[in-house]
Amino acid sequence: MKTSAEIASRRSILKAAAAGCGMMTQTALVSTLLNLQATKAAVAAGGGGSGYKAMVCLFLYGGNDSFNMLVPRNNSSSSNPTEYDHYASARGGYDDGNNNPGGMALQESDLLPINDPTNLSGRSFGLHPGLGHDARDETSTDVNNGVSGGVAKLYNDGNLSFVANIGSLVEPTNRIDYDNRSNLPLGLFSHADLQRHWMTGAPHTRSQITGWGGRMADLLASTNQNPNVSMNVSINGVNMFQNGDNVTPYIIGQNGATEVSYYNNNSRQNRIFRKSVDNILNQTYSNLLAKTFSATNRNSVDAAIDFNAKVNNIAINTKFDPDTLSQRFKKIAQVIGASGPLQQSRQVFFISLGGFDNHANLIEAQGSLMPQISRALGSFYGALTELNCEDDVVTFSASDFARTLGTNGQGSDHAWGGQQLVMGGGIDGGKIFGDFPLSLTNPIDPTNGNLDLGRGRLIPTTSVDELAAELAMWFGVDNAADLELVLPNIGSFYSYNAGSPPLGLFS
Repeated sequence: MKTSAEIASRRSILKAAAAGCGMMTQTALVSTLLNLQATKAAVAAGGGGSGYKAMVCLFLYGGNDSFNMLVPRNNSSSSNPTEYDHYASARGGYDDGNNNPGGMALQESDLLPINDPTNLSGRSFGLHPGLGHDARDETSTDVNNGVSGGVAKLYNDGNLSFVANIGSLVEPTNRIDYDNRSNLPLGLFSHADLQRHWMTGAPHTRSQITGWGGRMADLLASTNQNPNVSMNVSINGVNMFQNGDNVTPYIIGQNGATEVSYYNNNSRQNRIFRKSVDNILNQTYSNLLAKTFSATNRNSVDAAIDFNAKVNNIAINTKFDPDTLSQRFKKIAQVIGASGPLQQSRQVFFISLGGFDNHANLIEAQGSLMPQISRALGSFYGALTELNCEDDVVTFSASDFARTLGTNGQGSDHAWGGQQLVMGGGIDGGKIFGDFPLSLTNPIDPTNGNLDLGRGRLIPTTSVDELAAELAMWFGVDNAADLELVLPNIGSFYSYNAGSPPLGLFS
């Protein structure tokens, strides 16, 4: 027996549908329309490659303190045997809970040792201890204390690498340029601006409303055979990264696409409700706006049901942690597994995790956040291996900015250059690309000189554009003109050469 509230809810939906646009905007149906409607893209300007490829952006909102994610270790055989000591000094030492409150260095014995990157001349690094965690059992309330899984294992197995000291740049920049305020990103050190710059690839303006993921989809979306699903799928709402001129994100949740309430239920009363909705949506309207609106609603309702049916049919046996981030990655794995039935050969996914603006309680916050990332990425890569597409999917992290090496007494503050990770896609793994400074107390770059703007705010030596260009070329953007459409500022850092990518991430 339905409650009076349920009956009233159904009546309100039907009444709104009959009333037209003004009322429909308040219903779940229009939410589905706006977020899940089919998008048809422009014809691809260049080739799109062959086979399936997907790109997954993991955005860490708030500014991840990545100098505690990837940490230099002392190595007596290294050209700089005291790298950890420089790190510890720059971070204000180690807070053991009793002494040196506010120190932000991780103790060297707590780091997860990783294989020395073969491209950095014997230098040694370790990972935050949380980056060795694997998925927990659903019944467990304790964090898995294993140190050989997750991100650490992915790196040591050659399936993940890091990009060092990367950030948004208008052009290659040194300390003199900064002091003269010469061609710097707008709103430097601002959350909103630096998030925008990462997503748009346009740090010199606030007027850009499309992202490089969206512009890339504009070029390549016609390679997908099913126009009822956008190339760009977000599991964390609308974002600028995936917005194109023609392509908009296809918004799903942890449970898949949003369907109209009660519509796809086979009880007698719900069948009556579905028939009533169908009668409205299937009418022939003479008014062009009403006709278009009705047709789009019809397509949206059907597309959501079809999407969920195909995605939910994909079984994933790999264990995922019960936390939200892991479960969202599991859903992305299912969508990737359904790429054949969905007739998608190229897909771009967006997922995010917040909580990184740690002006206080940095050590405690990262102690919770790093295991979430490790468990999610470890399981996700396992699921991709299960689906036999681990080399066809590349996952990369992004964040507003890194944070100050120097402590504010409780945490760290907004900075600039830092570390990001890249996983899968046939990556040349177990390496650190870019330029990780030899000394964090005196970060000198051979080309750009002193990188420290004060308090350990480092000028990036690798631009977001270079990483984005590398990913776009891997994805199928295969000529200079198209690369400049995706990344209008790439010419400041890289001149297109089909055989010579900006960073050389992929073997």
